[in-house]
Amino acid sequence: MRSISYLHKMILFGILLSTLPILLAGIATILYSMHQTELHRMQANKQLLLQMQSSVEHKLNTVSYMLDHATRSPITLQSLSATLPGTLTTANQLQSEFQHMRSWEPLMDITLVNQTQDWLVDYAGLYLNTDFPLALPMRDLLSRTLTSGWQLIPSSVFKHNEQELQSGCNYHIVLGRSISIMNAPSDSALIGGIPACSLHHSVVPESVDMDMSASELIIVNREQRILVHPDPMYIGQPLSAINIEDIESKVDMSELLSPNTYAAPKEYHEVRITGTDYALTYTKTPLKGWTYILITPMNVLTQEYVEIALYTLTIGILLLLLSLLFAWLGSRRLHVPIRNLLSQLGISDRVLSNQNSQHSFLPTQDEFEQIKTRITQLSASRSQMENKLNQYVLQTRTQFMMNILQGKSSLDTLQHSWSELGYSDHLIQWQQMAVLALQTDLASQTKYDHHDLDLLLFAVQNILEEFIDKEQQVSPIVLDETVVTIIGSVETDNKVFSKELYNITERLHHQIGEVLNLQMNIHFSQPYTSISEIHLAYGEAMRALQQRMKPGLGVKQYEAEAIYPSIGTLPYPDSLENRLIHSIQSADEAETSVLLQHLLQHVYRMEWTEEEYQFALTRLLMHILEMMQDSGIRLGQISSGHSPMIKELLALQTAAEVEQWFISRIIRPVIGIFRERQYVQHQQISERMIAIIHQEYDTDLTLDECAYRLHYNASYLSTVFSKETGYAFSEYLSQYRFKMARKWLDETELTVKDIAARLRYNNPQNFIRSFRKWEGMTPGQYRERRERSSLFHEIKSNVGKPKGSR
Repeated sequence: MRSISYLHKMILFGILLSTLPILLAGIATILYSMHQTELHRMQANKQLLLQMQSSVEHKLNTVSYMLDHATRSPITLQSLSATLPGTLTTANQLQSEFQHMRSWEPLMDITLVNQTQDWLVDYAGLYLNTDFPLALPMRDLLSRTLTSGWQLIPSSVFKHNEQELQSGCNYHIVLGRSISIMNAPSDSALIGGIPACSLHHSVVPESVDMDMSASELIIVNREQRILVHPDPMYIGQPLSAINIEDIESKVDMSELLSPNTYAAPKEYHEVRITGTDYALTYTKTPLKGWTYILITPMNVLTQEYVEIALYTLTIGILLLLLSLLFAWLGSRRLHVPIRNLLSQLGISDRVLSNQNSQHSFLPTQDEFEQIKTRITQLSASRSQMENKLNQYVLQTRTQFMMNILQGKSSLDTLQHSWSELGYSDHLIQWQQMAVLALQTDLASQTKYDHHDLDLLLFAVQNILEEFIDKEQQVSPIVLDETVVTIIGSVETDNKVFSKELYNITERLHHQIGEVLNLQMNIHFSQPYTSISEIHLAYGEAMRALQQRMKPGLGVKQYEAEAIYPSIGTLPYPDSLENRLIHSIQSADEAETSVLLQHLLQHVYRMEWTEEEYQFALTRLLMHILEMMQDSGIRLGQISSGHSPMIKELLALQTAAEVEQWFISRIIRPVIGIFRERQYVQHQQISERMIAIIHQEYDTDLTLDECAYRLHYNASYLSTVFSKETGYAFSEYLSQYRFKMARKWLDETELTVKDIAARLRYNNPQNFIRSFRKWEGMTPGQYRERRERSSLFHEIKSNVGKPKGSR
């Protein structure tokens, strides 16, 4: 059976991928819409409840206002002060006034009661108390209304043998007002009220929609007696009689609304009344202590939810159809690179169908499975190549270590190779390095012989590589029957690092003894700070192995031997130095490199102390700098941005570094300056003038004479020469003459008079005064100081030699 192609899988996946978001988006939309609809319904119910509350309180305020007006009416006061015949006279007036009040509120009932004379008057007429006994004690009624406000009482209060109530309600909501005559209380009062059942439908606003018209109002007082209810039979009963159950907490709403408990946490609840679900909204009035409750059937909300769901479903289906179309087109578009990849791998639809027909009994493969098979074949070839590359990397690391240990690579090559082989972090973090060398002691072993040496060295190499952290070492190698590695540390203190090396080698010695039962000679060099010095450390470690006193010595650190001066020393190569300086001035870089190499070789063949080597190199540096100064080259032209040259020179360790430093740091920049001067007119002029001075300093040379020879104006030449050399022509000529004078005083036996004559001084005293001005002493004093200095150095050198060599 042929499997589904990857294109069809992509189409199916695109369909699922598009269907799921649409489905989730539809559900989320429905839930969000239902939530917003519910919030809207809650707000609408809240507004409707507030409108109903306002309407009810408006009716009650109207009745209260009419009672207050009636208590202050002259007719009312006149009827209370008159005797029964007079009362009969004013009864018609009171009835007319009560009828006028009913025009504002048709269902309102109002009664004037005179308990002193035992009569009452309402809108229907005058009645004696003997004919109309009150259903409730009048004093108690007045007391409750005056202290607690509106009260719920039976409607029989307003019923007598000549009057029947037309409202059909069993309860009235009433309010009493006592009447004072001449600012004195009396036993007379006005009682007004409206039927409780009339407050339900009459307070529903006409502007509400059809859905909201299904809402019903319930009002309870602070004692939780029902004042208003759609069913008149519940009026006067406690709220618990309705059995309103909160669906969420399963608690009766009478408990949540009880004044003895805290208020319910929210003003909206979903409740169940006799098996029917309602949405309940309530609010409380702080003055009367009444609670207004609005209940709305949940089926109204359900109908809205159905409409939202149908609308969302319609939109979702349209989006789903569009997503199916895009899934088909997009899958075919995305399948194009796969077809191209199959084509590149030599797999076509025809090849796939042929393979499936030939191997019909095997599970068929789709496009990616075919690609996987081809890539697996390529991966196998890659693994073979990686194995070969790993072997090559191992050989490269071994060769790299050999070059480092033997000092066959330059500093730049070392740093580049170090980074390429994965040791860049070591180069950055390590502050000190040392070489660790291990040799087997087969002479004292009975278990192993020389044929096992290669295996033992390989085992020791593996133990060393696993025992020391990779962050502390470079991969060890076997070199000349010795396992060698480089140990590094972030420590900057030599003593701390040496102690750390000693601990490592002690534990390593113990580990090899336990694992191989083999005695090892382990030695490490002194700490070094640069990878370019590793070959020195390797030499120290190997010399420590060669100088061991006996086999199986264990762990030892190399200790440098003192260097003593030999009997005979070679003189400093002044001639080579002069030729070197002359080649620098000639800007011949090739000849300069050869002469510098010869000079350094001559210096390093001398058996001197380190200080004497440094003195010789410093002397060479000073002479080169002196030549630069004589040539008008300032030190800042080659040393800007660098540390002091003396400090750099004394920090060098090897002859190769010294040679490279002189070439790159001094000679090459100076030669570059001389070459530049060959192409700059001012430099050519100054050099020619300096050459004239150096050649004819002992003649009557003047600036005018130079100007005549060089065919320039004397003033121009003076400006150019001063700018290039920093000296005036006469100043430079005098300085050079005094330099030659010092040289003749040091190297010849010429008299002061002869030197003054050769330097074109007509009077030797003028020369002596000028020399004292430059040197701070006379020529004779200068020569005597020089001779004493030479004699002191000769005596000092003779004292340090053995007696036989004198």
